[in-house]
Amino acid sequence: MIDFSSFEQLPTKGIAVILDDHSLFAESFSVFLEKTGIFKSVFVFTDDSKANSFLLRLSGNMHVFVFLDYYLKEKTGLPLISEFKRIYKPLSLIIISSMTNPMLIEHVMIHPIDGFLGKSSEASEIIQCIKMICQQGRYVSPRIEEMRLERNQPGTIPFTDREIEILGYFAEGLSVIRTAEKMNLSSHTIVSHRRRMMAKAKVKSITELLWFARKLDLI
Repeated sequence: MIDFSSFEQLPTKGIAVILDDHSLFAESFSVFLEKTGIFKSVFVFTDDSKANSFLLRLSGNMHVFVFLDYYLKEKTGLPLISEFKRIYKPLSLIIISSMTNPMLIEHVMIHPIDGFLGKSSEASEIIQCIKMICQQGRYVSPRIEEMRLERNQPGTIPFTDREIEILGYFAEGLSVIRTAEKMNLSSHTIVSHRRRMMAKAKVKSITELLWFARKLDLI
C-alpha cells in the first residue's frame, strides 16, 4: 500500500485536468490523484472543447497538470498539446496512453510534452513523473522508453499532425464535408490532404489508407 502522506512535500498545490474519453479510466485515475493530496483540485473531461473552455476561464496563478490521452474520440490528442500550452501558463502536459508502436512513441516525443506514461503505469511511477516535472525535468516511463528503443524499422510517421487528425475523423466515418466543418477548413483542403496521404502510404483507396493508419496505431 502507498503511504500518501509521503507526498505532502511535493512542490505543487495546483490543479490536475484529465482529458480522456474513456470515462471509467478517467474517473479511477481522478480518484487516485485526489487520494495523493498533491493537487488542490482534480477535474475530469471527456470532451476536448470543454477542457479547452475550462483552461480559458482559469486565472494564471496556479500550475496546471494536464493528463491527456493520445486516443480521443474522432481525433488524437496531438493538436491539443500546443493549443493547451498556448492558452494557459504555467501548464505541464503528460501523455497517458496505451500505445505500443515505437514509431508513434517517437513521433509523440518530438512534441513539447513534459511527461509520458502508460495506462498501466504503477502509482509510484505516476508520482515520480509529477515529482520530476516539479523539478523542471521531463519524465518518460521506463516501459515507454523501452518500447521506443525496440524499434526495428527505419523511418518516421509519414503524416503531419493535421493529417493524423483528419484520419481520425475519417476513421469515425465522417465525410469530407463534415471533416472540413469540424476542422474549419474547406472541403478542397481536406481532399488535397487525403490525396497526399494516399500518395505517402502508396494506397489507392480510403479503406487501404485507414488500414495503413491502424497498422501504425495512429487511430
